[in-house]
Amino acid sequence: MNRLQKTLIALAAVGFLFTACQKEDEAPISQLEDSEEVNRETDLTGTLEDIDDIVLTGFQRNGFADRTVATVEEDLCERVDITWLPNEKKMILDFGDGCTSPRGITRKGKVIVSYTGRYWAPGSVITTTFEDFYINERKIEGVRIVRNEGFNQDDRFFTFITRVEGGKITWPDGTTRTFESRHTKRIFLPNQERGFIYAVDGGSEGVNRRGNSYRVEITDPLIYAQRCINTGIKIPSKGILTLNISERPQISVDFGDEGCDREVTISRGDQSRTITIPRG
Repeated sequence: MNRLQKTLIALAAVGFLFTACQKEDEAPISQLEDSEEVNRETDLTGTLEDIDDIVLTGFQRNGFADRTVATVEEDLCERVDITWLPNEKKMILDFGDGCTSPRGITRKGKVIVSYTGRYWAPGSVITTTFEDFYINERKIEGVRIVRNEGFNQDDRFFTFITRVEGGKITWPDGTTRTFESRHTKRIFLPNQERGFIYAVDGGSEGVNRRGNSYRVEITDPLIYAQRCINTGIKIPSKGILTLNISERPQISVDFGDEGCDREVTISRGDQSRTITIPRG
């Protein structure tokens, strides 16, 4: 074997080792990005539910939610200032420079609510905007619109059509996630065996913190149980969604079978693993 042949073999070996190391390095990075995206999407859906609960609590405090239908357990800090403007059909919840709720959620700024009727009244439209509003140091922007589509007497649930326009979340490091969402939300009234159950269908799309476009579709309704929410777990206890990020394979996220935990299963192709969603 001459010197040229030896050199070519050596270069080929180095190239093989470089490629192998590169593939090994890419796998953890890809898994980290997947986990991050799932965390952010779960955080987003939980944030939207939190906003709806804030609004409903404000209505309850002003006797405008019809307690004969249902009453949700409040989770507002003592210092929140609620201004009721019935002539303008408006309510303002002012959290000032920040306060922490009994379940450990810190909010600051203002939530501004306009409405056409009572929360539980079929046909009511509730529009929520924000003024320097933060949840756990994340700034929330956009317009949240909720329409009451009526009550199913047989199965005892209300249906709400919800959407967010111009949605944006900004983290303390300056990174952002933009989104537009369209969901159908069914609120099953509590009975002797359980509290509220929220079932959410639909999806969202936008641009993630890395600047990549994404699309989310709920393929099996996301279930939020009051018994879990009351323990501070504001992520679905059941349900499946798919997450599509530009130029990457689809991710499926399974929230399990109605347990009050933070574990979810991520699947891509024939590979799957379990991660724990951190507290927001």
